[in-house]
Amino acid sequence: MLARHRLRDGREVVLREAAESDAAALLENINLVGAEHVYILTERVPNDLDTEREWVRGFDGAHSVLYVAEAAGKIVGQADAHRGGVPKNHHTATLGIAIREGWRDSGLGTLLMNAILDWMRTRGVEKACLEVFSSNGRAMALYRKLGFEEEGRRRGQFKVRGEYVDDLIMAKWLTKPPR
Repeated sequence: MLARHRLRDGREVVLREAAESDAAALLENINLVGAEHVYILTERVPNDLDTEREWVRGFDGAHSVLYVAEAAGKIVGQADAHRGGVPKNHHTATLGIAIREGWRDSGLGTLLMNAILDWMRTRGVEKACLEVFSSNGRAMALYRKLGFEEEGRRRGQFKVRGEYVDDLIMAKWLTKPPR
């Protein structure tokens, strides 16, 4: 998959599957987002290119995928999905997303999320799952706009900048939900 997209603000990104050669750029992106301390659980990934390349190789396209959004040679966003690994949860997939500051509120989140959801649908995934900090209103708004609903809440599960934050568990049925 390789596609050019124009965002709402007029900037252009290339959306594609990640490659091993993206290891350094992926480290930069995740560490920039993590350093903000408020959007994702990860705060810092060690700068180990061999480990990062191995991590990227682990996305096989069948049970997992890692998409990147690239602009002017830099990765400005990434989204990944992992299908349930045992028969009892193989109908589900869990996703994550990280978008660099300066690229939020441009439509990039919607673009990455739709790419991940399309990947899930083409593989017969029935339910998309994610977790989000209750303090991340921007992300929650995006997920709700795309049809995700809150399924659970772990109160005070995390401390973000010294404040207790709930862990929201959200999901979207990609097929007709049971019941």
